[in-house]
Amino acid sequence: MSLSKIRRQNLSDVIIIGGGPAGSAIGSYLSKAGISNTIIEGSNHPRPHVGESMVTSSTRVFKELGLLPILEREGFVHKYGATWHAPKNRGKFSIEFAEFPQDGIDQDYTYHVDRSKFDLLMLKHAQDLGSKVYQGLQVSRVLFEDGYACGVQVRLGDKNVKLNSRMVVDASGRNTVLGRQLRLMVKDPLFNQYAIHAWFEGVDRGPGSSRDHIHIYFLPIERGWVWQIPINETVTSMGVVVEREAFRQANQDLESFFREQLQTNDNLAEAMRSATRINEFKTEGDYSYSMSQFTGNGFVLIGDAARFVDPIFSSGVSIALYTAKYASEQIRLAFEQGDFSREMFLPYEEKVRGGVNIWYEFIRLYYKLLPLFTHFIASKEHRLQVLQLLQGEVYDRGEVPVLKAMRDYIEKVENAEDHILRSALTSMPID
Repeated sequence: MSLSKIRRQNLSDVIIIGGGPAGSAIGSYLSKAGISNTIIEGSNHPRPHVGESMVTSSTRVFKELGLLPILEREGFVHKYGATWHAPKNRGKFSIEFAEFPQDGIDQDYTYHVDRSKFDLLMLKHAQDLGSKVYQGLQVSRVLFEDGYACGVQVRLGDKNVKLNSRMVVDASGRNTVLGRQLRLMVKDPLFNQYAIHAWFEGVDRGPGSSRDHIHIYFLPIERGWVWQIPINETVTSMGVVVEREAFRQANQDLESFFREQLQTNDNLAEAMRSATRINEFKTEGDYSYSMSQFTGNGFVLIGDAARFVDPIFSSGVSIALYTAKYASEQIRLAFEQGDFSREMFLPYEEKVRGGVNIWYEFIRLYYKLLPLFTHFIASKEHRLQVLQLLQGEVYDRGEVPVLKAMRDYIEKVENAEDHILRSALTSMPID
């Protein structure tokens, strides 16, 4: 890509930093609304990425953007439910998403995806809808004038190039371009998880309809669990998640630690008995953080650039898609009214904070309960509410009764020294 080619391009109303699901989704929404936009992605797709499982609420956004026929055409694995496995005694519990029909969604499944393929398809779709896309171009900083974001600076060879726009969307993921530039990042005080993951062939995914579920295996180590996500007919993504300190204290290489954890859950050990790893181990850290603000004069932050929540419920892509959807609605109003102040974008921030805070509270209580979690899935009173949360229905909600019930249950167990389940609670604070 040449400097002259960039300069020949007409400037866009909106510059979007990042071409992952969040950036591609908001580019698609803005193009459909007639707002010109340019997506600047630092990598070249296809790129490897963790986070291969969706929640069903994502289907609503896929439908709005016209992506469902593409996902079906590409043959991504259908995800109909989830299964949890206790560490011992081969215990397990499953749910099917069909139990809770969702407004605006006509199918009872979502998808497991190869993220390198999925992200590329989303970026191409945004381009087809009208987004200009530049790949392999790093944004070094966001430009401000009179206190308003007004473009970005990119590095092109040995030159710094300034690109102007009416406003900027930071969809840079965990690179958090604006968060770092403006020092907005607030590290989460509770979550410090660490993941080791790879792809395998020969994993025994189990029988019948649960074969293509996401499988979560509890580990006897505090806050430890393993994901099992089918990528295609033969390849399965497996990831071990533990507290970072637990990995440090083990003082083992990645493979030794990974293999050791596999043996601590009976069902997991059986599933992996004949499995063969087909790519290198990768690691993920810094599992939860938030920005002190998601909006400002002339800018909004979406997806992981705004908030990253522990991914045990596969919420990452859903948050990316819904922050893109809600931000695009407010951006459309900003262009209609010619107002790009932070106050104009605050309704977006309030909506997103409310929804993501519900995710966060649900995950925090889940970690506190862990093996006791199936008590609430099995409960006739709470089962549908749990399903609703697991499917990503967290926005525009007030009270969530099941969260209060979980808190009350934990408190009851904590206050009874002789309670049979007291030893199963983890040290996760809930206040």
